[in-house]
Amino acid sequence: MPPAKAPRLSGLNRVEGKPVEVLLHGRQWDEDPMYIVHYTQQGFDLRDVANMISTSELYRENELVQLITGKSVPTVRRLLKDVKPTRLSRQQSMIAFQYAQALELAVHVLHDQERAEAWLNKATKWLNGYRPVELIENPLGYKMVDEYLNRIKYGVYQ
Repeated sequence: MPPAKAPRLSGLNRVEGKPVEVLLHGRQWDEDPMYIVHYTQQGFDLRDVANMISTSELYRENELVQLITGKSVPTVRRLLKDVKPTRLSRQQSMIAFQYAQALELAVHVLHDQERAEAWLNKATKWLNGYRPVELIENPLGYKMVDEYLNRIKYGVYQ
């Protein structure tokens, strides 16, 4: 018998736009980390997080919404249908931002979303055999992915 597939957060239409802009839902940030500190203290709306996830096929396939929220897909579906907005915790909001920022930086460095998603999903010796997408949830892992992308950007790694 084939293994059971994890439930997907279906019904999300692909949203166009940069992941950070989609997550911030039009709020200003000017790449100033203090704005992000303020926004994450308030907590991002679950709908904005779902929209950010929908900018990436890789993120939709990896059930990122479960990883960020710690809630099952059926619970998230139910919360998304609720009229009242669901705010994420500070930690969940920061993880969502890290995923948005990492994807945006990868697209910038690799000049193409498809290439960026392939890179994020490929294990690399520079990250001890991990796939970058596996590390972004952790603050130190995110920092390592960010540093690695910047090394690629400036030609330190190929």
